[in-house]
Amino acid sequence: MSDPKLLSFPCDYPIKVMLRANESSRAHVDAVMARHTDATVIAAATERPSAQGNFLGVTYTIRARDAAHIEALFTDLKDLPGVLMVL
Repeated sequence: MSDPKLLSFPCDYPIKVMLRANESSRAHVDAVMARHTDATVIAAATERPSAQGNFLGVTYTIRARDAAHIEALFTDLKDLPGVLMVL
């Protein structure tokens, strides 16, 4: 995560989630995002599959209220099954 002292809140903040490529993993990530953001963030998310199609990178751009908002989102995402990394 970026140093919160370098950010001026509220701000747009990209979050990339690397996960196993299956519909249930993406659905779990979208559900967590829905708890922390609004539906437009999920609709605007971009995804990129790995070369063999086993993994998926999904980038969401949230409107971060403060550093605690980002930290809570990272914590919830990292606990999901199928999520390999959150950047």
